[in-house]
This record gives sequence, structure tokens and C-alpha cells, in this order.
Amino acid sequence: MSARKPGGSAQTGGPVLEDDVLRLRPLTLDEVVSWQAGEDDEIRRWFQLSRPSSRQDVTRAIQAWKRSWTEGGPVRHFGIWTIDGDALVGGVEVRDRGEGSAYLTYLVFADHRRRGHASRAVRLAADYARRALPVERLVIITDAGNEAARGVAEAAGFGLDGPADPSEYVELGEMLRYVRT
Repeated sequence: MSARKPGGSAQTGGPVLEDDVLRLRPLTLDEVVSWQAGEDDEIRRWFQLSRPSSRQDVTRAIQAWKRSWTEGGPVRHFGIWTIDGDALVGGVEVRDRGEGSAYLTYLVFADHRRRGHASRAVRLAADYARRALPVERLVIITDAGNEAARGVAEAAGFGLDGPADPSEYVELGEMLRYVRT
């Protein structure tokens, strides 16, 4: 299922990953408006964003993600697209935390939720992290009340490890750690 398309491009600065349903690749500045359009109240709630992201916010984020790709930084962020369409459906990020571990975060825009896209994207990103970084331990930190995010972690092969340590997150609330080794 997690076939990888080798290489990447000068435009995206990183690899393209795909399976039979999704394509993951780094975002470009051409996708700023699409990212903004996808952000909704649910995303802002779980990521604890106080306001909608501005064009400048998203532009800066994409530039930082691209810099991390090109400079070999710790963050590998992918936009998520369906194979049969050209609509941006969300994002998934791998953050190398050193010492053989990487943390994954993900989001799917409202029009594309409940189709299995998040768990597929997490599996693709996790497989990439194992090969490219490499890491032995993959971690997802999620709010205990976010049943959808917990379901994604489990569907992607992560097991509940227990309460997250406060050093692992910046969000408020009860957070849980899911691990895949």
C-alpha cells in the first residue's frame, strides 16, 4: 500500500509519496489559498488556534516547511491530495525529535473527512520516516477528547502508550501518546 514515488522536484523541495488513493508532497506557495480555505473551526479547536490563519501566516509556514526540507531540518511537512483529483485535502507532518524518534501530526479539511485519508496519510508519512530519517519510534500526541484523531492513530497502526508527558506538547488539556515501533 505505501509505495513511494522516488525523488521530488525543485518546486516542492521534497519527495512525493503515494498509494492507490493519496499523493503526499511538500506544499508550494501556489497552495496558500487552498490551505486557508480548508482551515475550519474544528482544526482551529484541536490545534488551539485563536483565529483563522492569514495569507501571511500560511505563506510563512510553507516557507519554513520548504526551508526545513532544503536545509535538512527536523520538519518534513506534506500536503495531502487524492490521486484522482487536484484538491488539497489536508496535511501531515513528521518532526524528527532526535534519538531515534519522530512525532507525527495531521489534519484533514472538512469536505474530505471520514474517508480514511488521515490514516492513509499517516501510514505513508510513517513509512517515509522509517526509511528516510531513519527512526525507530514514531509518536502521535493527541487530545484525549479528540476521538477522530485517536481513531486515526489506531487505524494507522499506533497503539495507546498512555498520558503524554508535558514536555511532548504545547496544547492545553489532557493529551495522550500513541506509539508505533
